Order: sequence, then structure tokens, then C-alpha cells
Amino acid sequence: MRKLVIPVMVIFGLFFPMQLLLVKASIQPELEKEDVSFIQVNRLNGETRLFKDNDGYEEVIIGKVVNWINTSSPSEEAIELELNKTSIISILKIKMKNADVAVIEPAYNCVSLNQLKTCTIADGEVIYTSNNKRVRLKSVELYDWLLVGWKYESVGAPKDELLEETLYTRYFSYLDETYSDFIMCPKIDKVERIDGDTRRHIVHASALNYSAHHGDTPFDRIHITLTDTPENGVKINKVTIQKGISEKESAIQCRRES
Repeated sequence: MRKLVIPVMVIFGLFFPMQLLLVKASIQPELEKEDVSFIQVNRLNGETRLFKDNDGYEEVIIGKVVNWINTSSPSEEAIELELNKTSIISILKIKMKNADVAVIEPAYNCVSLNQLKTCTIADGEVIYTSNNKRVRLKSVELYDWLLVGWKYESVGAPKDELLEETLYTRYFSYLDETYSDFIMCPKIDKVERIDGDTRRHIVHASALNYSAHHGDTPFDRIHITLTDTPENGVKINKVTIQKGISEKESAIQCRRES
């Protein structure tokens, strides 16, 4: 019997580490932003906030959170299963369009001494639970956002952005139908007074083509130069199309990157 036991133990020792690696790889979360319906943060003190995918500004926030989840790394620390849920200070619920729900909560490090268990929050680490599977992840950005960052996300468009959209809509009506697709992420890039007159201006505006918003092709960007004066109204002076701008440039245009 001893001769039989030894080979089995050797084989187990050879394959078990590989088995662990396979398990870890399979539970690393991989989400698609397009599959998320909404995310919701709930705090122990009763604070809550909902971010929905059908809101243009909140959709960007969902994408940011999904990216942090996907780029996190597995932690080697233990997942504490006996924590009192009423002590979890913040929980993030991710509702998928197929009705699945994933949950993210802070991770804790626990130490037992003299039959007393003491737990402290683990800096930069969270627990991700989906389909009854739990994995502990390292992500400073996700951890910080879960605890406090969500509070400081802007609600809707800032006033200056709304003003730019209003002005662009006014000027857009003077363009030829050829440019009807350029309605996404409008910006007033620059306004200059003509000879110092506060009633006469040269305006430089830009926007992206809506047809590229699905991400299949790079965005094109329109650049418009016009004059706006009391005597002549709006006059379009120059229109140019910048083909296939970079992802970084389109993010800047849509105020998603500075």
C-alpha cells in the first residue's frame, strides 16, 4: 500500500498547482459595458446612488467601473465568509441586462486571537461575487470609488457644457444637410470678438459623427468656423472634416479625458 500511496501523492503535487492557476483564471471577471443595465452603490448609513446605461453621462461612469473590474488582479488573501453584513460599509450592485446581478464589497483582513476575531478593511482590495462565485481582487481605483469616489461624480451636464450645446444647435441649423450626422459631443472650441465688439464674434465649433458611436469605426470630426453679427446674422465661413480621429481625441471631444 505504501508503494501505491507515494506515486499518487507525487502526481497530486505536480498537478495541483496547475489546477489552482486554472481556477484563478476562470474566475477573473470579464464584463462588457454594453451588457450592464445599471450599477447602484448602497452605503451602511443609508446613502445610495444609481448609474443607468441609458444616461449618456452615467454610461461613461459605468464604463469606467467595468474597466477597473476587468483590469484588476486576483488577491492571494483569504475571502472572509463569516463577516456580519451589517458591518459592510459600502456595496456596489451591478445589474446585467440578462437579469444577472454581481456584487462588489470591500475586502477585510481578519485575525483570530483568544477566540476573538478582529477584522480590518483591506486597503485597495474588494470582493467580487457573481453566480455564487467569489473572488478577491486588487484594484486601488475600484476600492477608492466604492468607498467615496462615487459621491463626487457629476450629476448631468455642467452649465458651461449645456451652453455649448445650445450654441452649437443654433449654428448647426445653418449647415448643409451633408453634415447632418455631426451632432455628437458638440463643443464651442473658441470665440473671438471682431474688432473688440461684444456683439460681433468669430466662432469655432466642432462635433463628432453620430453614426460611429457604436465603436465599429473611428469617429470623424467636423470643424466649423463662422461669424455671428447683428447685421448679417450667422454666416458659415469654413467647414472641414477630420477623418478617423484617435480614441483619445474622441474621448477629449466628449469630455471623457482631459
